[in-house]
Order: sequence, then structure tokens, then C-alpha cells
Amino acid sequence: MVLASHYALPHMGGIETALDAFARELAGRGHDVLHVASAALRRDEPPEDPSAAAWRPYELVRVPAVNALERRAGVPYPLFSPRLLAALRPRVARADVVHAHGYLYLSSLAALGLARRAASRPVRVLTEHVAQVPYESALLARAQAAAASTVGRAAARAAQGLVALNQTVDRELARLAPGRPRLVAGNGVDTARHRPPTVGERAALRAQLGWSDGSPRVLFVGRLVAKKGLPIALEAARRDPGVRLVVAGPGDPPRDVPPNAELLGALTPDRLAGLYRAADAFLLPSRGEGFPVTAQEAMASGLPVVLGRDAAYAHHLEGAGPAVRQADLEAGAVLAALRPLLDDPAARARASEAAVAHARTRFAWSSVADALLGFYASLAMKR
Repeated sequence: MVLASHYALPHMGGIETALDAFARELAGRGHDVLHVASAALRRDEPPEDPSAAAWRPYELVRVPAVNALERRAGVPYPLFSPRLLAALRPRVARADVVHAHGYLYLSSLAALGLARRAASRPVRVLTEHVAQVPYESALLARAQAAAASTVGRAAARAAQGLVALNQTVDRELARLAPGRPRLVAGNGVDTARHRPPTVGERAALRAQLGWSDGSPRVLFVGRLVAKKGLPIALEAARRDPGVRLVVAGPGDPPRDVPPNAELLGALTPDRLAGLYRAADAFLLPSRGEGFPVTAQEAMASGLPVVLGRDAAYAHHLEGAGPAVRQADLEAGAVLAALRPLLDDPAARARASEAAVAHARTRFAWSSVADALLGFYASLAMKR
């Protein structure tokens, strides 16, 4: 199987994290998995630790790419070198399945185009995670819309089957490629890495982090950009000094950070997993998401979650009960959702229990992989 995407770990993002976990799940089941992605990183991201690569149970091919758009404008769009085709062509020719991620990326267009012409006729699948992202810049928004109508349409029509993270994205894919078989399936989460703390573990983690005052910590995990809602989270902390906000993620730190907010920068997946287990609640007032992987990780770790109000999340939150609260995208609404969790340990405990139960039922990669493998099989029968 060939997976194709724009970035791969250690470049941090939901798609990168999800693809790594999916590849590990498939490799654990005996599948031969290859992931082709750019070698691009942000300015503040170090190269991968060689020891991490040594333990990867699948092959990862990194293709040189220019990452100027992300570094200068916050647009995650690497410009691949011509080596992309050379990296993909022989591997696609041997594959049974080619699964591309992100309809706007050159990696998807190249992988699906090569697969469509390959003599081996591999199954061709495209997953779209977010469709069109809301940018504050009108120029970027117009450029994205134009790309969706051209590159996105071409990628969707080069695939035999389409996967969407939510109903909103599913409708977009149906418009771009009418008649293609479609599946709505969210990403999974590594429930071995992201789990509730064991007895005594949480206290030890908080001591290491210097959180010895006993105050609840609210965790924000995401790129330091407006889309993720960081300005809203910081404004909520500014209005309520009792909210101890902890921010983890890559990007340029904002200039005006209230004294009750702590910025930790980009963290490795293992350090981030420990941070989830040490915190008390999770906040991500973002917009334009498929469904945030970080919210899934937080829930699997036992954190109550506060998200922006988005109807597209409904499919993923059915049955979550008190585990998740949704708020309008402004600081007052966010505080109104957070405060009951911070002030009432019993309510927080109930929400935590519901979060773990929901994550293990709905977000385990074993269930997601079963759905995707079944989709591949159904497409193979239609060739």
C-alpha cells in the first residue's frame, strides 16, 4: 500500500499524526506500507531523531520540497521537487492500494494520476480532511477556491473512492466528483500512547512541569495561527486570571501573552502525550476543521474537551455526552463552557470518564482501519 501526503512526522499536524498511526496499525496487521511525503519542516521543528526512525514499522520516503508558503504565510503547502514522480512511480506500480490525503496537494495528484495509468491497476482512494480552510486573507481564500475547483477536482476524479472526515467535506467531494463511492470516516487515535494517567503518574508529570500550585491547567494544542483559535484562548485567559492556559504547538509566538498563559512550543509526540495526562481540560476554539486529531488525543487521555461550535463535528460526537462542550468562537462563550469544569472536580471527573469511553469506542484505529480496509475491498471488486 502507498500512502501519499503533503507532510510527515516530525512535521507536526493532525494529518501527519493520523497517517503515522494508521500506517502502524496496518503494518501491525501484516500489510506492507509505504508513505511518501515531503521532507519539509517548519523553522522551529528539529529533524527526526534517528532512534524514532529506527522503530518505524513501515517505509517512509521523504521528497525534497520548498516550504516557503507555510513559513511566510502560514499556508501548509509544500512545493515538491521533480523527484516526487521518481519516488512514486516504481512504488505505485507495485501497489495494491494507493491512498492519497488532501485534494489540493501535488502529492495526491501525482500519486493518483500514476496509479490510474499503472498496469497493476491499484485501488485509488482520496481522503479529504477539511475541504476549504477559512483564511483571513481574501487573496488566500480566492486562491484556495480556485485550487479546489481545478487541482481538487482533478484529484477527486482521479480516485475510485473518496473518504471524508465529516458530512460537510463529504458534500464537497460529491460536488467535485459526482458518482464516486464515498465513505465518511474520521481519523483514529493511538489509544496506547494517548491514555489516562496511571496511579501517581499525573502527580509526577505535574511536578516535572512545575505545576505544583494545584491550579487546574487548560491545554491548547495546535499551530499558533488564528484558524486554531489561539487568540480566542489567550483572550479567555486574559479575562479570567484563574484560567491557567498551557499552549503547545509550532509557530511564531504571539506578542501579547497574559501572565497566566504558558507557551511550550512544538513538542515531540511522546512529550505531548505526557502533557495530556498532566492537564485538567482541553480547549481548541478552532474553525474549518475536519475533526481535530488533538481533540481525539485529549479525550483518549481523559480530558474534558471544549471545542468551537461546528455542526460538522456532530458525526464524531454522537454519544460523547458530558465529555465535550461546544462554544461560540469568542472568549466569553469559551469561559462559560470551561468554568464549570474547572470549578467542579466531580463534573470534571464525569466528563473525563465519558471522554475515555467515547474515544475508545469511536476513535480507536482498529475500528477506523476496519472501515477503510472494507472500503478498499469494495472498490477492488468494482474494477
